[in-house]
Amino acid sequence: MLRRVAIVSAFAAGLAMPLLGGCGIRGPLTMPKRPPEPTAPAVPDPGLGHADATMSVPAAPATAPAPAPPDAPPPRDT
Repeated sequence: MLRRVAIVSAFAAGLAMPLLGGCGIRGPLTMPKRPPEPTAPAVPDPGLGHADATMSVPAAPATAPAPAPPDAPPPRDT
């Protein structure tokens, strides 16, 4: 019985070798010796990284709609 198991195992391993031969084609999965250099940012620094930077509130819109007079009819939805 043990001999039969050994023969079947060897036959299965022989069939599996060519199928598993394609694994690892891209090479070993190892980290590079030195990490790549970071790329420069595409957008200039707005200056918020400085110690003396302050947050500013955005300005109000220049033109605000005038309030409707109290006796005007309500606007119609079209």
